[in-house]
Amino acid sequence: MNGQLEKSIVLITSASDQSFKADVIGTGFAFYQEENYTYLLTCAHVVEDVGGEENVLVNNISAEVVAIGDTQGFDLAVLRVKELLSVLPLGLMMLPGELEISLKISIPGYFLWGKNKVRRRKTIKGIMMVEVGE
Repeated sequence: MNGQLEKSIVLITSASDQSFKADVIGTGFAFYQEENYTYLLTCAHVVEDVGGEENVLVNNISAEVVAIGDTQGFDLAVLRVKELLSVLPLGLMMLPGELEISLKISIPGYFLWGKNKVRRRKTIKGIMMVEVGE
């Protein structure tokens, strides 16, 4: 994974002590920093899945939900975390080896693996499909 990309991705988990929420994780990325705060983008369904706005942890630090969309529509949420300055804001970038014009994409994220639900991080790579009108 690209170094800058790697330093921008965070793990989102639940602060809830309910056992079924312990198996829920999500991914987010930093896009802005101001003073002692880092702002992150994730999906609204991740916030819902970890037990709601009061239960969001980013890299095990409590997060404030600044804005949230609808899980059935605009499925995005903005989080604010204090003292998370080691996570760098992600800027637009061309990944090495992909400087030619292409539709190649890389999507890093977290997932639970196997029966023991081990947390893993992986980058999925692919090619975007473009629908061309007739």
